[in-house]
Order: sequence, then structure tokens, then C-alpha cells
Amino acid sequence: MMKPALGALLVGLMACGGGGGSNSTVIVTDGSTGGDSGPGVCNPLTQTGCNTGEKCTWINDQDDPPIGHVGCAPEDAAPKQIDEACAEGPAGPMGYDNCAKGSVCLAGVCKQICDVNGGTPTCDENHSCTRYADFFEVGGNAVAGVCDPGCDPLTQELKVGTSKTACGSPTANMPNSGCYGYSDYSCAPVGPTTLELLDRDPPRTNAAGNPYLNGCAPGFIPFFYEMTGSTTTVCSGFCSAVEVDNTKPAGDIGNAAALGKMPTSAAPAAGDAICSGAKKGTTMNNVSSSCQFLWPYVQEDDGSFLAGFDQSIYLDTLGICMFTPAYNYDDDMSTQTPNVPYPRCANLPPRSGATPDNDDDAVDWGCYTLANTPSTFTSSDKPNMATAKKMVRLPKNAPMQLVRHSFH
Repeated sequence: MMKPALGALLVGLMACGGGGGSNSTVIVTDGSTGGDSGPGVCNPLTQTGCNTGEKCTWINDQDDPPIGHVGCAPEDAAPKQIDEACAEGPAGPMGYDNCAKGSVCLAGVCKQICDVNGGTPTCDENHSCTRYADFFEVGGNAVAGVCDPGCDPLTQELKVGTSKTACGSPTANMPNSGCYGYSDYSCAPVGPTTLELLDRDPPRTNAAGNPYLNGCAPGFIPFFYEMTGSTTTVCSGFCSAVEVDNTKPAGDIGNAAALGKMPTSAAPAAGDAICSGAKKGTTMNNVSSSCQFLWPYVQEDDGSFLAGFDQSIYLDTLGICMFTPAYNYDDDMSTQTPNVPYPRCANLPPRSGATPDNDDDAVDWGCYTLANTPSTFTSSDKPNMATAKKMVRLPKNAPMQLVRHSFH
């Protein structure tokens, strides 16, 4: 099941916030599973189509590979409410949970069902409507999602709650949840083996080889290709970006004073949001990854950003670790051959007013905040740079899924 689009750039890559309107989808169940006792038409968004005392939910038919369907199931006599611990029956006719109508059990917690297309029901401002692979899927399409709690991708802390560390995981240094996204960040389940997938490690993928959005350790996401010319995606660490050029190179690997959380650390700490090999990046041959501002990679071709992107926070601070020696680009778009080394911000001079749209200074490469970048970073303003940045990361139409991991 696909995550929705990041406009014209990162289609299929991020969690989708609930906003705007859409028509609800009516789901027809096949009635093949014993749990389906309703009249045959069931809508998880409106909770219609089932008999009295039943709910429209996801029924798990098989664990491995995961197969299920939308159908009617008895509502528990004492149903668990949203954010309460829940349980699921064994796969088959009893493969439904004990959550209240309008919610569903995911990773052991009841979560509100939501419309992934932005209609009703929506999530509140502290949650995002998120799609999961093999969950509320009909004919290969997601017909509903769940409200996952919002979070900070650097600190991995929940926006709200009494236990915010590590997305509210019971054990912070072995989290079972992580903060993922590209513009709208929310907490999703994490399996134990995923905690080991750090910068430039291959993420977990589905059967088709497409990476899961939460297929990297918390604080990392599938983002860049392994190298120029490769179609293999690798995990990349989130970092705290600052403006960098050859007159102020100190922040090349990120802001050392900013708080960040490593996957198996107990809490966020200063110095854990940088791109050194010991933290969120990679170090090879004494060269460390560079902390690049995220905004030039996720800006639309018209200069805008997806509605969920919080420009007041992320444009000026959020970065992504990039091991620049692995990448080249075509400096004049004449040969279509990427044969020029991708530059580091720390080696580029400050903005040149004489050549504002060339590839010869730090502004041209997105090394400053958007507020201090005189023109938008688009294919019309800076065609060479816009193309160069698109070539090194997942293409705009790359399919991406969230995986529920195994909690059975």
C-alpha cells in the first residue's frame, strides 16, 4: 500500500495528514471469512454496512505472507479505546481485534481509523493519517489509514504525551517505534533488526524491492541512491543543518549543539544530530558525510512545498546526511553524463551576485536556509542544480510503503 505523494518531487514517500475533502470509499467484502457476518457491504470510514453490535474492520486471514480483508466483526463487549493496549485473534475467522468501532489494533495499540485521502474521519493536529502495507487494502489500493502520533525526526520525541522519548517506546534504548516522514512526521512501528540499519545501509524492502519508509533505524530514512548510476537505495540519517560555505565551514557535518537521538541511546543528546560516522552519517577515508538542508530536495518544481511541510521548523534546521564522494553531476546539461564531483558546501564560496543562478557558490547548492536563498531552487531557476539533486535521491514517483513489522 502506497504512502501518498510529495507533490511533484517525492511521490509516494511520506505520511499523509488529514485535511481537505474527499468522497468516502464503499468497500465490498467477499464474505469468505467466518468473521464476516454483516450484510456484505462495509465501510471502515463511515462504519456502515454491518449488523448491530458489529464493526467494520481489518480481518487478518493469514500471517505470513500477510493477507487480510475489510469485513464485519463483532465489537468486543468491553472494547479497548484509542491509545489503549489491544489484542488480535489468530489469523482466520477470528483474525480481528478488541478495539472499539472506528479504531483498529496496530502494533499492540488501538488507533483511530482515518481517510487517507483527506476526508472524514480526519486526525487531529498532533497526528497524521498514515497508510500501511497489507492493511486496509482492497484491490491493491489503500481505503483507510490510521492516525499515528506526530513527532520530531531529530529528537524522536512525540509532540504530545507524558512519555515522549523514542516515540513513547517502553524502552528508549530499544525502541519499538520511530519517527518517519519527509514533510509530515509521525511514529511508526520498528522491528528489532531494523534498529541496526543506519546511514548507507540498505533499508528493509517489500517483495518488489521497494524500500519501506520505516525500513531504516529511527532517525534514518531511505533517501539517497548508493552512488551515482546506482538504483540501490540506502538509509540516510537526519541531521541538524546550518548555513555553510568556505568562510564558515564548521557546520559542514551539522550543528554540534543540536539535540538528536541515536536509535539505541536512552535520550536525545547534544552532538547526536551530526553526520560523523559515529553518529548519523558515514566516515570513509577520513571523509565524513555532509549535513545537507532537506528543503532543496523536497521543493516542488514551482517553488512550493507540500501543505504538511512545517516551513517554520524544518526549512531552517532539518537536514539529511549525504556522503558526497559517492556522487557526480552533469555541470552543464550538455552531455547528460554526470562526470563532475558533487561539491561540499564547506568548499563553496558565499553567494556570488554576478552569477546568481550558476553552480559556483553555496547558495546555488542549497547550503543556506530558504529565507537566505534569493531565488527558488527549481528546474526553471537552477536547472543544473535541480536536476543534480533529483538524480541522487529516490525519484519522485518511487513507490514507498510503511510496514507494520511483526507484533503477533
